[in-house]
Amino acid sequence: MLAAPEVLDDATRAAVRELAAAVAQEDGVPPLSDDALAGLGSAAVEHLVISDGGAVTGYAQRSGGHAEVVARRGQVDALLDAVHVPGLLVWSHGARSRLPGALQRRGYERTRVLHRLERPLADPVAVRPLPDGITVSTFRIGEDDDDWVRVNAAAFAHHPEQGRWSAADLAAREREPWFDPAGFFLARRGQRLVGFHWTKIHADGAGEVYVLGIDPEAQGGGLGAALLTVGLHHLRRRGCPRVLLYVDESNVAAMRLYERYGFTSADQDVQWRAR
Repeated sequence: MLAAPEVLDDATRAAVRELAAAVAQEDGVPPLSDDALAGLGSAAVEHLVISDGGAVTGYAQRSGGHAEVVARRGQVDALLDAVHVPGLLVWSHGARSRLPGALQRRGYERTRVLHRLERPLADPVAVRPLPDGITVSTFRIGEDDDDWVRVNAAAFAHHPEQGRWSAADLAAREREPWFDPAGFFLARRGQRLVGFHWTKIHADGAGEVYVLGIDPEAQGGGLGAALLTVGLHHLRRRGCPRVLLYVDESNVAAMRLYERYGFTSADQDVQWRAR
């Protein structure tokens, strides 16, 4: 049965998360991004739910011409047919994702690649000193939100997703069980926020460079590398055995930075466009 509720009730949200966890076990990578998971409680996105005998067997979330899809193998085709609109952009997560074959059969074309890079944290992390005049502190909920939204928008002005984050998007992440302000580092020159490194620790203990952003006015002075090492040392102290991150294939400068600090390619996500 296919349903398109305006909002998901608590039981359905929990069932979608359970479905995503089961698919992640089979495919090796979570099938829904953090954006999609944060959107489970939103009325500002479109929800499509397939159920069979009362159990949720497929879920799609569509927002602004983008969609994320998770489904049991037997429900992938039906869900993709239900969510389809011309020009739709759909992410497949990881090389073992069950979506690419079905998307290609429908004429979808690869339009973007997001690399997952990893490095072990048992290896030493070289320290990069902070530029002169820069101080680092941790994020304060309710006090640093507006400054962070401003710098994030400037740092990712040309990024199709990250640069659009609002205060509501930030607040949704603050409600996630993994959120920890002690791992969210802010760099200031005087009182002005000029960069940040937001880290994340996954349920399996792996660390993540969740978002690393520098105000364009502060780029080119080594602040990005310095903040990267601040976060890596934090994750190492927390006992994370490895650290991962996601970076656009087109972001050559970021790829080079991460490669200098020992990151290598482990997997990739692909964005597909409907004809």
